[in-house]
Amino acid sequence: MMKSMSNLVVVIDMVKGFSEEGALASDHVKSIIEPIRTYLEHHPGDIVFVSDAHDEDSSEFHDFPVHCIKGTREAEVVDRIQLFAHTCFQKNSVNAFQSESFRTYLVEKLHDYEKISIIGCCTDICILNFALALKSYVTEQNLVKEIAVLQDLVETFDGPDHDRVEASESAFHILRTNGIKIE
Repeated sequence: MMKSMSNLVVVIDMVKGFSEEGALASDHVKSIIEPIRTYLEHHPGDIVFVSDAHDEDSSEFHDFPVHCIKGTREAEVVDRIQLFAHTCFQKNSVNAFQSESFRTYLVEKLHDYEKISIIGCCTDICILNFALALKSYVTEQNLVKEIAVLQDLVETFDGPDHDRVEASESAFHILRTNGIKIE
């Protein structure tokens, strides 16, 4: 009997530091918490969380304000979806695929999945970087996997020199151009 393939959902950066408090907290990111909760409640496959948890001297702070320091409230998964966070990894960059522990886990389990769906924040930064790295990896390995970003379950922020609508539209265009489905 052939093993049934499943779908994996990767939840990126749904932490308090992007939705509730801190220099990068955004009401736009906060607005997707309940839709993500509803989606995860009905998702029949595996769920993995990957979240910012920076060292105090993270080089990322040369490009972004200080945020999500390891061991602080900002680095905690938001309460409303915490109950789904059974498998969690931390990252110290804008690309979850660069988290060695997560990459090792994912590469070992990738054969179990036919589809990987990506949700969370920020659409044009961490979602974009991870989706592109994952797509490149599966292509390099000659694997056939559907990679999708769920458009209604990702969000980004508004800020100086960062228009969230423009940033999201640009990210979706780049993702589509690279063979990643936008659902």
